[in-house]
Amino acid sequence: MLQAGDALSGSADVGAYTPVNTVHTDRVNNDGTLTPIVNITAVSDLYGVQFTFTILESTWQSNGGPEETANRTSWVNAICALPHVQGFYTEQDQGNDQILYNFAVITVGDSLTGVTDVARVRMDHLNSPGAFAAVDAAYQRVLAMGTPAGA
Repeated sequence: MLQAGDALSGSADVGAYTPVNTVHTDRVNNDGTLTPIVNITAVSDLYGVQFTFTILESTWQSNGGPEETANRTSWVNAICALPHVQGFYTEQDQGNDQILYNFAVITVGDSLTGVTDVARVRMDHLNSPGAFAAVDAAYQRVLAMGTPAGA
């Protein structure tokens, strides 16, 4: 992962991405029904980070995959551009409603002290004010740790 602000050269489009793969599957809902979905994995051309997110199969079938991937890439890039963001990846985990979601795991830290913390945000909420607040809260926890001895 590049350090915050260290975008790869030559990529001016904040939604530019390189596709990695797609997985067509079903999401199990709380009531036991299934929803056809597509998990899309791509790499941000601007920051070089890989991420996975989910769209409905119906969105995929209507050729919404490229547009949604560009949108999500711009969301990822906005987070990676924040000061003190040092790492970004995604992982799948259960939400509070017991449904599987893709979460962004965002490492936030102080490069001078080496102290880091993590903010976890659902990928479908990555462009919300709460995502930016979570990154800020993680950085505030880093700052609260103070400066390590010898730093």
